[in-house]
Amino acid sequence: MDRLRVAVIGTGGRGGDHVTGFLDKQLNCEIVAVCDCDERASQQKLRTIERIQGKLPHAEKDLRRVLQDKNVDAVVVALPDHWHALATIWACQAGKDVY
Repeated sequence: MDRLRVAVIGTGGRGGDHVTGFLDKQLNCEIVAVCDCDERASQQKLRTIERIQGKLPHAEKDLRRVLQDKNVDAVVVALPDHWHALATIWACQAGKDVY
């Protein structure tokens, strides 16, 4: 694998920090998908990612669709606490690495 293809699930405060971290420090990573039920929040992050990466990631509102995406190697779960366990279990069942 040349580059790790990452999806960020949840683009609020902590998810936004993860986006910034991957863009600033992880040269071997590419953010290929952004998932958030709030389209306004995800649109802002998508524009930032496209500007820095030079490529627009896929936008999704349903995390289950992100987990089905064969182009995603790993997911960052930056959702409210009550979603952490279920999103992590689903991601592991889908064969994704999880942070």
